[in-house]
Amino acid sequence: MNMLVSTVPDELLAFLEDDGGVMAPSQVGTWRVLVVDDDSEVHQATVFALNDAVICSRPVELLHAGSAEAALDILRTTPEVAVILLDVVMETHDAGLELVRRIRQDLGLADIRIILRTGQPGYAPEVSVVRDYDINDYRTKSELTHTRLLTTLTAAIRSYQQLRTLEETRNGLAFLVESGNELFTPRDLKSFAEATLGHLEVLLGRSVSALFLGPASGKGESYDESLEVLAGRGKCLDTLGRGLESLVRSTAGGLLVKARGLRGHVFEHGAAGLYLGQAHGLDALVYLEVPGTITPLVRQLLEVLSVSLRVGFENVVLFERLNFFAYFDPLTRLPNRTRFLDSLDEGLEGFADRAWILAIIDVVRFSELNDALGHRSGDLLLTEVTARLKARVSPEALLARVAGDAFGVCWRPQNEEPAAILDVFAAPFVVRGHAVPLRARAGFAHMAQVPGGAVELLKRANLALSHAKMEGDQHWRFFTEEMESSTQSRVQLLNELRSALNSGKGLELHYQPQVSPLGGQMIGCEALIRWIKPHGEFVAPDKFIPLAEYTGLIVEIGDWVFAEACRQIIRWDRSGLSGFRVGINISAAQFREADFVTKIAAVISESGVDPARLELEITESVAVDDPESVARQLRELKSLGLKVAVDDFGCGFSSLGTLNRLPFDRVKIDRAFVRELTPETSHECIARLIVKLARSLGLEVIAEGVETEEQASLLDEMGCKEMQGHLYGRPMRADALEDWMRLRAERP
Repeated sequence: MNMLVSTVPDELLAFLEDDGGVMAPSQVGTWRVLVVDDDSEVHQATVFALNDAVICSRPVELLHAGSAEAALDILRTTPEVAVILLDVVMETHDAGLELVRRIRQDLGLADIRIILRTGQPGYAPEVSVVRDYDINDYRTKSELTHTRLLTTLTAAIRSYQQLRTLEETRNGLAFLVESGNELFTPRDLKSFAEATLGHLEVLLGRSVSALFLGPASGKGESYDESLEVLAGRGKCLDTLGRGLESLVRSTAGGLLVKARGLRGHVFEHGAAGLYLGQAHGLDALVYLEVPGTITPLVRQLLEVLSVSLRVGFENVVLFERLNFFAYFDPLTRLPNRTRFLDSLDEGLEGFADRAWILAIIDVVRFSELNDALGHRSGDLLLTEVTARLKARVSPEALLARVAGDAFGVCWRPQNEEPAAILDVFAAPFVVRGHAVPLRARAGFAHMAQVPGGAVELLKRANLALSHAKMEGDQHWRFFTEEMESSTQSRVQLLNELRSALNSGKGLELHYQPQVSPLGGQMIGCEALIRWIKPHGEFVAPDKFIPLAEYTGLIVEIGDWVFAEACRQIIRWDRSGLSGFRVGINISAAQFREADFVTKIAAVISESGVDPARLELEITESVAVDDPESVARQLRELKSLGLKVAVDDFGCGFSSLGTLNRLPFDRVKIDRAFVRELTPETSHECIARLIVKLARSLGLEVIAEGVETEEQASLLDEMGCKEMQGHLYGRPMRADALEDWMRLRAERP
């Protein structure tokens, strides 16, 4: 098959028509040789001489041009012409040399080998022309016999082949160098898989049939160990999403299984299986079809590219792992607080338009359960809670673990109140064969476009949750504007309280007398903290003490109260007022401090106070929280010489056994039981039961909140010999208490 382009003599046209007319595109695996001559007989002779010629294992394909312009047209439209057999003298005496110049300079075809032929014996181009235009050979037409033509053409084709190999190697290496950084751009495996196949197409210079096999879909730590097709090209496009096991019987699957087993590349006729190695135990492979035989050059380039692909694969897996740990909870696989906020911001407009609800759900006392059951069981509980929440809300809902024992949910309730989501905690959770009941509280907020976006909305839900916690029996609350203003007031009050504590100005102790009803003799007093602001405003204890307990500031306040009470006892001793005890309230937070007893001992030693003058009052709830630990601490305190009283007895959940195991000295009857005393109820009232219980255990009893003579008389009749209340004296400053004691002493 031959090609004729542009104008040539009629004789040449006739010759070409006899030979089959215009030539079809080159067949794969041929050497294209362009014969440029204005003599048709030369074309005919060349065809005859090269008939069925095979050079370097490939057949020769002849292209024909009868002029320089015709040759240029062919070169512009036909790729990969290896050799030109060029007549020097055609239209003009130097038409051939001019064509060489245009081929090299205008078309930029540097690899084509050019063999000059002339019918004029004795003509030879200048050496500079051969050198400058990179002419491969020069022959007279009479010299090019069949054998010499084949020899000359073989040498030229080998030269062309070497130049093309060098050029392809240089281009391939340049591509690998220039594109290496692009393989580090993808941040997820599917994008990396697509980029990998794209790089292979560019490297090979053609569209390919290929697939990328990688870890099944997941995030960071949650990858499946199985492999699936993450990207495909050409005939492999329909394998997308299929697992390796479903490809085993195909050519691609067999090659990939072999490569994975060998942990190396496998090259077979027309196909390659590239093993990209392991990253954190995860495999990646590429299957690639290459038309024809894979040449050593192509193999080398694929192996070099595979090195970059291996590093890129490790990089993208590492990035996804880092991303997972930065934005997801490894235990529940849920988004964490940061990712939750991002998702809320991304969908805020739609959530607000469709009346979605934001909730923060807190598992009540989870940390205590975690300690009691063990961390493994605690983890199982959290995963079970996650599973129930997922089943409760729709797939489009957002669910996250926003804290150790708190979950964030953004969803649209369907035909039910938002609080119904707490029904997931109605049934006990089964963990390691045990049924574990859990309670939860929730704060809700309506999704709305507000300044501050998701952060502000999450703050609102948290505020609602805080109010639900403070109200005890209330398991959930919806955010209201009043909550925000109340919170701002609480924050301001807390800051002022902290300032008063740090400056030592504003906080002071008042003392309420404890007396014996027989003669009205004072036998002790209770130290009670009071807060008076700089401008004289009195802040009620029931307003700032719960705030201090909620924020943990109560520990510092309690330490100050104990130290100040010790200092005041020393001052009273110096002024001659001694012999009575001072009761000091100890908060639950103080009592749980690991170094609580150590701090108490240090203050006693530093102040020089007689520990027998001190009586620590702890609430009943603290006493039953952890009886064994509490008993140990109480014994340590008593070994210092202090006395211990249980405060507000009867309001908690004490049992006789618990009370009997703890080394108390005194029981205080709560004011609520004193308030209900009347002659009609006194015979079967709780106060009488407490007195009997205490006396049976050998404990002293004191009643607080005594306000009337009738209450005092009834308590005395029951056997309660110590009382405290407004009937005898309100809480007062230390100097006022001194005056009160002197007045009582002066009574006849």
